[in-house]
Amino acid sequence: MRPEHKDLSFIQTLNYKLTRKDSVLDLSYERMGNAGIVFLCRNKDLSHVRKLDLSWNEITDEGLGALAGLGSLMGLKHLILNANQIGDEGARSLAASKNLPNLESIELTNNQVSDYGALSLVKSQTLLSLEFLDLEMNKVGQQKLTRFPDGAVVSKLRVLNLRRNFMGDENIADWAQSGAFEKVVHLNLGWNQITSQGARVLANSPTLNQLEDLVLDSNHISDSGALDIAKSKHLNNLAQLYMQDNKISQTGETALRTMRSRNLLAKKRIENKLNLNEQRLDNKDLVSLALYEKLDGIVSLSLRNNHFDYHGIQELVHSPYLKNLRSLNLMSNAVEDKGLLLLAESPNLSQLESLNLENTGITSLGILALSQSPYLKQLKELNLSNNDLGEKGFRILANSGNLKNLIKLSTSGTSVGDAEFQTVVQSNTLNDLEELEVMGNVITRKSLDSLANSSLLSQLKKLDLRRNSLMDADLIFLADSPKFQSLETLRF
Repeated sequence: MRPEHKDLSFIQTLNYKLTRKDSVLDLSYERMGNAGIVFLCRNKDLSHVRKLDLSWNEITDEGLGALAGLGSLMGLKHLILNANQIGDEGARSLAASKNLPNLESIELTNNQVSDYGALSLVKSQTLLSLEFLDLEMNKVGQQKLTRFPDGAVVSKLRVLNLRRNFMGDENIADWAQSGAFEKVVHLNLGWNQITSQGARVLANSPTLNQLEDLVLDSNHISDSGALDIAKSKHLNNLAQLYMQDNKISQTGETALRTMRSRNLLAKKRIENKLNLNEQRLDNKDLVSLALYEKLDGIVSLSLRNNHFDYHGIQELVHSPYLKNLRSLNLMSNAVEDKGLLLLAESPNLSQLESLNLENTGITSLGILALSQSPYLKQLKELNLSNNDLGEKGFRILANSGNLKNLIKLSTSGTSVGDAEFQTVVQSNTLNDLEELEVMGNVITRKSLDSLANSSLLSQLKKLDLRRNSLMDADLIFLADSPKFQSLETLRF
């Protein structure tokens, strides 16, 4: 294709996209070069653009300088410049621009920015809304920093990605001394050249006291660096720490996991309740958690959507600090029947009143262990949703004396049919049941008639029948039948 045809095609594409006035302008892979950027700046109004993607366009410092001077970008929030040829001068032009007061995120992955350009962006005195800065795969740390940008960090910068650069211990010391990390909550330093000396610098830097997530995987840190981080007085907010593929033995790993347990409890515990949902906790993390004395006195523990299985459950139930536990949420973990058996055999859980086992891989065997437990006899709320219990599991459930105190039962998404539902309805032990959730199953009109004629309906206060195999006539029956009018809440 001749150059003039290429240019004409680009102009046509640009005109088409700008005519639509979309808030997102994607010009990635257009290979427009600096000339294209200059044309864009001279001839087009970008005041409607909130997200601009210029990745893979052969842009250098000259093109970025022109873009930074464009007055119609005042509303821009997200700027993507990945895989170009931008260096320090371009980064400095961007950092000094007064035309980007609302810019929240900058992506500069795979460019040529070194320390001074990176620090210029971090310390920009004009990009006051900047929260996210991605400088992965640049030249940060390749050369010794000889000058520092003036001023403190005045932006809202919270996320800083310096992954896959050339940062060593001296660079880490320079960055920490410059105050570049003082507002950062998430810091990614993975795949650099940091040793235990650099880890010690991070551990001793008071500018990292806001840090919640620290990524140091694939560096050269040994136990001494891990122990420094574990003992740090400044990393008290650290909740997530990634240090895979370093030179750390079990000693260092244990110290780091202990520190994480300490920080999580300090940060997540509110009075006597502890919420550790979605913290990526694995079996080893549960070992550290179970042994931490600050767990003592907890009455409510939520561990939803983590990464442990029955091995972690084994450590948890042996903890001497959970004897006051009343509520336990294990939703979306690989508990399975072995884990439920361990729960059922633990005297430390004898005060448990609420147990959430939704989506934990349990079957009728786990329900059998629950029904025969000498300790789990105080349960008032039980969530078994999204498990494969089978008809046998429901028979065990309905006939268990251990569950006679149940007030709320959830069995949504368990393939409940009429046989299983009627087993619950006709139970002689579930006499205190007030709330029943069975949405997302295969219940038909036959079950409604059975419920309407049972003693259970008179004591129920809340019933959820959504997403079952009910016909329009069945829904009309539910709405009009006087037998269902006593319910406080009926959803279908």
